[in-house]
Parts: sequence; structure tokens; C-alpha cells
Amino acid sequence: MENHLQISVIMPVYNAASFVAQAVESTLQQPETGEVLLVEDGSSDNSLEVCRQLADEYPKVRLLRHADGKNHGAGASRNLGMQSARFDWIAFLDADDFFLPGRFSVAQDLLRRDPAAEGVYEAAGYHVDSEAGLARWTKAGKPLERLITMSRPVRPEVLWDTLMTDGGYFHLDALVLKKSVLARSGYMAEGLRLHQDTDFIMRVAMTARLLPGGLDEPVVMVRVHDHNRITAPRSARKKYDDRMRFWMTLYNWCGVKHQRPNQIRIMDWVIRETIDTRRAGRILRRAVPERALRLAQLLRLSLRYPRVALEPRFRQSAQAQVLPTRRGVVRRQSS
Repeated sequence: MENHLQISVIMPVYNAASFVAQAVESTLQQPETGEVLLVEDGSSDNSLEVCRQLADEYPKVRLLRHADGKNHGAGASRNLGMQSARFDWIAFLDADDFFLPGRFSVAQDLLRRDPAAEGVYEAAGYHVDSEAGLARWTKAGKPLERLITMSRPVRPEVLWDTLMTDGGYFHLDALVLKKSVLARSGYMAEGLRLHQDTDFIMRVAMTARLLPGGLDEPVVMVRVHDHNRITAPRSARKKYDDRMRFWMTLYNWCGVKHQRPNQIRIMDWVIRETIDTRRAGRILRRAVPERALRLAQLLRLSLRYPRVALEPRFRQSAQAQVLPTRRGVVRRQSS
């Protein structure tokens, strides 16, 4: 049967001159690839020259750039690619990763059999490019499982809940998505320099009918190398701040979309993260009572994101750090 699924593959490119040719060629090997959109993001190496050569060599490759030619980040670059896509289905590939043969074969079969489906998520694997990259990955505390995938197939109706309860995670490179979903999910949050892909996946899981594809074998390889953005050195406080920025971005989006139950779930997660005192220095933990540390962290969060102070769950949690306890149970104030 002739392939009917045609996909726009969106590839942000930043300082990936040594990788992008392999990424593009792995994409063009897939019969379902209708076009490859290289979004060059103001690289300081010769990525732009390599991208121009690839666009000249392959008719399916299109080169895009931001209007000012400057670096705008992966989220903004993917948005430009999504807005420029010519086909009804989109997929993503980071310029330092690569697709495996048959990348879209399972997805195409599932989408053919279920016309109501709006996307398919599958498994990604790791490709260790260098020992230095592996050492940096390990030092950053990143796991190196065999696969990045969901722990089990999940029905579309409960996918968001499963993602929230640590039932697994799928990589953006392993997702195929119907472009029309973007009218509901929105594009990537350009204000997030990290975790914008996770924020996007969460919103898509809330708004689209996504099916599990192959979860036992990878369809794409995520490269572990010396310059992975996610493994750049960051303090525990900076990691926390980046996570909070992500969660509050998602929280605010749920408010705009009138998804109050999901907002509550997110706020519960934010509170648990905030009152975790392990981020405080050892000396501070010894000198200051844990309850006072928790309260200070909650107050810091409310100053940065004033809207959270309006949440009943936030006020209850802050109050619990102030009230005395008996046998670990918070006393209630008399009415």
C-alpha cells in the first residue's frame, strides 16, 4: 500500500555542525518524511553553512532562520518550524540526534487503523558519543536507562495523569502529532529556556488523543555528548528555579484553558517540591529548624509567583509550617 502519511520534521539547529548532516540523512531515509525544516538558531559555529549545503543538496530540506538572525532558543525555533510546516502531521528531531530505520512505520499503521487518533508516542534510546559526554551526563545526575518511554501503554484519557504520577515519560523526538492539535495545545512556551519540550508534551497530553506505539524498541537515538544543554552545570537552586518556572508556566496555561482540576494537581506538585529542604545548604539545615526552612521557601515562592498565594492548598501548606504539632499532626485553629 502506498504511504499516505506525510510528515513535516522540525529540527532546531544550534551549534550542531558536526551532527546535523547525520540527523537530516536519517530523516530523509524515512518514506513518510514530506519535508525537513532546519531552523538555524544563530549558531556561533558553521552550522548555518552546513544547513545551506544540506538545503541545496536535498529538495525536501528547507532552511529557516529567525528574522533577526539571532539565537532565540529551541522553543522559539520549533515554533517557527511548526508555523511553517506544509503537511498535516509533524514530528521533531534535535539536530544532534538521529532517527532509526522504520521510524514512522508503527505510527503510520496505528493512525491508519484509528482515524480519530491525533498522535503517537514511542520509545527513544541513548547513543553515547564520548566518554566525556557520559561523565558530564552522570555528574548532572541524569539517568541513562535503556529507553526513554512510558512504563506501559496508557489510554489517551489517562495519559496526563500517568505523566503526573511518574508513570514514565516520552521524548519529544519520539512523538508524531497532528498539526491541528496546536489550535488547542498552543505552541511552545518561548519564555522557557529549559523544559519547554516537557511543558509542550504535558499540554498535548491534556488536549490530544495520543496512542502508545512501540515502547519496547527505540525509534530514535538521543545523543549523549560533551555539550548537551540539559547537562550544563547548574546549582541545586538553579535546577529548582528552572523546574518551578516550568510548573508555573503550565499552571498558568491551565488557568487560561479553564482546566481547574489540572491546576490543583500542579499546585500540589509545586508545594511538594518547594517544601523539600534538601536544596538548602548543610549548615543552614543544621542551624534553622526544618519547619522554618519550609515556610521560608513557601514565602519565597509566593513572592516570585504572587498568584500561588491565592491557592487554598498553598495557604494550608504555609499554615502547617507555622502551627505547632502533636505527634506529627497539625492542630487546627478554633473557629
